[in-house]
Amino acid sequence: MEELLKKLIEQQTETNELLKYGYRGKDPNELLTIKQVANEFNIGENMVRKMFNDPELQVQRYTTPFKVKRIVLSKYMEISHDYLCNK
Repeated sequence: MEELLKKLIEQQTETNELLKYGYRGKDPNELLTIKQVANEFNIGENMVRKMFNDPELQVQRYTTPFKVKRIVLSKYMEISHDYLCNK
């Protein structure tokens, strides 16, 4: 019984961590490409390219195509970036 309770508490803790960042059950360390970000967040690819070129966003530039971790992208999107709104 105690073992089952410990297992349930561990699973609940993991679920809470995922929900805390709004990943909807997705791995926070998953690497996303420009196309994946555009599709998942419904943002145009050109806008995502602007985001990937921003030095504030930690993009893995040594990979082809460039990739960014989901958790890094979420933290980046929490902050307002006015230059992205300019046309």
